[in-house]
Amino acid sequence: MLNRTEPHDAPGTEAVCQWWQAAFEAAEHAQAVCRSDGLVLQFNRRAAHLFQIPPGTAPETLSLWQWVAPPADQKLRRALQQAPRKPDILHSVITLREGAPHLPVDLEYVPLGHDHYLLLFKDVSRRLRLETHIQRLITAIDATPDAFFLADSDLRITFVNPAFQTLTGYSMEEVLGRPDAFLRAPFEQEKVQAYLEAVTAGREWIGELVNIRRDGSPYHVEATISPIADMAGRFMGYVACERDITLRIQLQEQLRIQRDFIHSILQSLDGAIYSLDCEFRLTHANDGWRHLPAEHAGLRIEAPPTLGRSLLDYVPDPARRAELERVFREVLQTGRPVDNRYQTADGRHWLLKVSPWVDGTQVRGLICSITDQTHYHELQQQLFQAQKMEIIGTLAAGVAHDFNNLLQAIRGNCGLLLRETGTDNRLRREIEQIDLAAARAADITQQLLSFSRESNDNCAVLDLNQILHEALVLVRRTLRGNVTLETSTTPDTLPVRIDATRASQAILNLCVNAQDAMPNGGRITLETERVRITDEQARRHNLVPGTPYARCTVRDTGTGIHPDLLPRIFTPFFTTKGRGKGTGLGLPIVQRITEEAGGFIEVESALGQGSAFHLFFPLSSEPPAATPERTVPPLAQGRGRVLVVDDLDLLRDFTRSFLEAAGLEVLVAESGPEALKILETAEPQVDLLFTDYSMPGMNGLELIEAVLHRWPGMRCVLASGYLDPALRARLGQLNVSVLAKPYDMRDASELITRKLAEPAQPPQPGR
Repeated sequence: MLNRTEPHDAPGTEAVCQWWQAAFEAAEHAQAVCRSDGLVLQFNRRAAHLFQIPPGTAPETLSLWQWVAPPADQKLRRALQQAPRKPDILHSVITLREGAPHLPVDLEYVPLGHDHYLLLFKDVSRRLRLETHIQRLITAIDATPDAFFLADSDLRITFVNPAFQTLTGYSMEEVLGRPDAFLRAPFEQEKVQAYLEAVTAGREWIGELVNIRRDGSPYHVEATISPIADMAGRFMGYVACERDITLRIQLQEQLRIQRDFIHSILQSLDGAIYSLDCEFRLTHANDGWRHLPAEHAGLRIEAPPTLGRSLLDYVPDPARRAELERVFREVLQTGRPVDNRYQTADGRHWLLKVSPWVDGTQVRGLICSITDQTHYHELQQQLFQAQKMEIIGTLAAGVAHDFNNLLQAIRGNCGLLLRETGTDNRLRREIEQIDLAAARAADITQQLLSFSRESNDNCAVLDLNQILHEALVLVRRTLRGNVTLETSTTPDTLPVRIDATRASQAILNLCVNAQDAMPNGGRITLETERVRITDEQARRHNLVPGTPYARCTVRDTGTGIHPDLLPRIFTPFFTTKGRGKGTGLGLPIVQRITEEAGGFIEVESALGQGSAFHLFFPLSSEPPAATPERTVPPLAQGRGRVLVVDDLDLLRDFTRSFLEAAGLEVLVAESGPEALKILETAEPQVDLLFTDYSMPGMNGLELIEAVLHRWPGMRCVLASGYLDPALRARLGQLNVSVLAKPYDMRDASELITRKLAEPAQPPQPGR
């Protein structure tokens, strides 16, 4: 390939070529000979290795442009086409291997003459890695938030990074050549001397320092100061890395304050707080145990609990210990708190709340809180009692409407039959009994409402003996055949102020309970007696000894009441009867009726011998009121057109019947929307709207408001079993008369005819 004229005594051309070929192959770098058009003429073994050229490949089949990646290939092409006369280098050229980027090289091209060039591919990857490493190191030091500075062997600053300038407020020019003592707080000079002695002796120093910024403000740093030595081990200076920990110090101080605050809270609690590890060993206990009895929630702690000892060691009862161990393991496994309630023999109620001690997502132990819940339990029982009373009222209000509607239909039709039945007819007496039973049932409905809500009393001074005899009519029809009934009443009257229906209901309830206590039959005795309050009764009930009272006793020969149950028998909903056989309301109603009459109840009972319930009523100085005779006065007569609205067909038919009997023209509707349609088309116009309150869709009040909005002069009467005071006040504003269900048809006809006779009055303005 070389065409040169050699001296006569010089080696031959062949020898020179061999020498050149040997040097070419042994070269440290990949080399190739090519033309300016890129055609490869020769390559050495390192080039074959670099570009993965298969053995036996003819050089003429290769092109230089297959080995050089853009844009360096274009630069090299232009350079070779310009026929350079001296060598040159393209730096950091990326080579290609099989078309993919492979290795960075410095590409040197050397002109050989006659359009031939020697190319040297010098691997610069190690150099680039070192440069990159150094650059990254410099970048990292510049980018780190920690302050770095270097000092020489004279302990003077020679380099600072940007974070140093930001943290201290000093510029590089202000600190270069100065010892670092100016950075430190005056009281830190002892530490300064310590770390300078350490680094000059070849040791690293790590610690915390307080520095002073250029503006005079202090800040805390965590410093690592390391010595720098040369290859011979001679001290060249030191490097300091300082991290601002001011925020951490502040957080630690806040945590300390918070910790002390929490500790103070734990110590101030009345309850005992115990923290345990996963083996149930005590790790902390507040002083709450000192304020509790030695035995609390099954634990017995008389002296300060020992840290590291299992809390279960303080549980003397094996069953309680096993129960607590089960609770502890459950909380550890589930990570959810568990409330464990425990009642001691002395009647105290304890709450042991076991909560997980959570560290991140890991449960590290347990926190046990023990509080005395006795007073809370008593308050809770009172709340339950009040809630039960509220439930009674809600239930009663719900059933009163439908129940009263049915009673209204029964009583109303009885009244219609009585008007057509002769005075001596036996059928008439049976109808009167039906009407009386329905009237008592209606009174009982109102009584159930009054059990939890205020209602108007029908109290009067009555003879207790007479009340007892009237109650016996229902009692005898209620008792089974294997139960006998005996009575013993005083010969003189016992005047007491009471509601007759409620008193009869109380006696009936007691007789039913007595029968239930005698499943195999027995005897019930009803007695009345005039008594005086004893000294012991006066103390129990805050009365004056010797005060005259009437006593009514219901005695049975049944199974008796267990002494443990006696304190609970007057609790609403408490019953010992099976499911579906008792509601637990009978005795509470008896107690309510007795107390509303100013009296009280005493109970005597012995297991296997029976029970006696004594109802005491204060005697009245007034004589008993005479019992009115049952008569059937005629219906009030009137004239006018009435629209009756009720969703129950029985009541619509009955109301139409007695109002027509009262001489009125009657239209009916089963809903509010239907009533509005009738009022729009009625000819002649309707004079009075008579509506029920509880109806699906539109209730009676909503219907009345809609009617008065369109027909302000319309007279309105609303019938309902129960209305709260707010609803009654609203009806009064609308000039609406109210009829309590179940009503007597004579009272209803009288009210409606009187209303029709009045001039129409629109609602009060602005209402």
